[in-house]
Amino acid sequence: MTTNQPSTAGYGLALPSEAEVIADLVKLVGTDVAIVALREAFESGGDAGPRGNQQDALLHIAERLAARRDVAGVFGRSLAVRVRTYTAVSNARRSA
Repeated sequence: MTTNQPSTAGYGLALPSEAEVIADLVKLVGTDVAIVALREAFESGGDAGPRGNQQDALLHIAERLAARRDVAGVFGRSLAVRVRTYTAVSNARRSA
């Protein structure tokens, strides 16, 4: 994924935008499956998901996708690792 988001200095890690997540999922599983998977991810929990920062929103989407038992689930687990890694490195850099 490419991104216009700021990267964690020195590591080159960046969070993907929601548009990039959607585009990558469509490339991986096709439009029909991506629409269903993302609709489930956005609608899960009875609300629109977290209203906080981008990391929280992406992690919410990733965790909902990861619950699936198909390729979209693998994508969700991978996205969750990426978001958690970015968050951990960012937090470590701030506390250093």
